[in-house]
Amino acid sequence: MLWLIWQMWFFLLMAFLIGLGLGWRLWSASGEAGKALQAAKDEIGRLQRENDSLSSVAARHQAALEVSQSSAKPESADSKPVAKPAKKKAAASPKTPSRPIEVNDLTELKGLGPKAAEALNAEGVTSFQQIATWTKTDIAKWDETLTARGRIERDDWVGQAKGKLA
Repeated sequence: MLWLIWQMWFFLLMAFLIGLGLGWRLWSASGEAGKALQAAKDEIGRLQRENDSLSSVAARHQAALEVSQSSAKPESADSKPVAKPAKKKAAASPKTPSRPIEVNDLTELKGLGPKAAEALNAEGVTSFQQIATWTKTDIAKWDETLTARGRIERDDWVGQAKGKLA
């Protein structure tokens, strides 16, 4: 074995130097790639936060616009007044607090997506305050209306809404 090393010392030295050179090259390149990867991850995170912020602002403005448009529309003589009193009756229920109801972005609740929020807003539910006062029968009614398949209880919308109020 010693004789083999003695005869091939040049080739062994060349293999060692080539391996050392390749290792150094790969190690120095991974530092630059790591920095570029971290910069890309930071940019993605910043863009996701900005997107979430813009989405919540847009949803709040949309809800406020819908509320203002529904209150600004004059009633025509041939319109059906059946839907309007139902909303007023719900607003005048004893569960409704005496302070004015504000408009919240309902999509902040886990499990409540934009379509469900739009349906709730259309029916007059626009704040966490209203959701926090739901009873079991209200939950069952909204679960059927939104076809949520138990998501209201599973994701605890009422508890989340109470948490947002506190």
